[in-house]
Amino acid sequence: MASFIMAMTINPAAKKMHPDLSHQVNESLEVFTKNHIKLDLYATLGRYDFLAMFDVPDQTAAFKVAAEINNMGILETETWPVVSYDEFSRLLK
Repeated sequence: MASFIMAMTINPAAKKMHPDLSHQVNESLEVFTKNHIKLDLYATLGRYDFLAMFDVPDQTAAFKVAAEINNMGILETETWPVVSYDEFSRLLK
């Protein structure tokens, strides 16, 4: 399994088109459920509105989810592959 963090912001154009975005944001996040991906989801204060941490079989699956969410036009995503600090430390030895 590969681990990823996806940072998401609400698309500024969507804010103008939908005064109440909660339904549209929830529909966008349903992409994880539809792809059978368990995630930890956080709302944030700052540059990003939401952070999702999830594991998928490979990078292709992460690309698929990000593309599906972006294509909906409500959220813009930035996705990073991650490894635990312990695993990173072992790589340096």
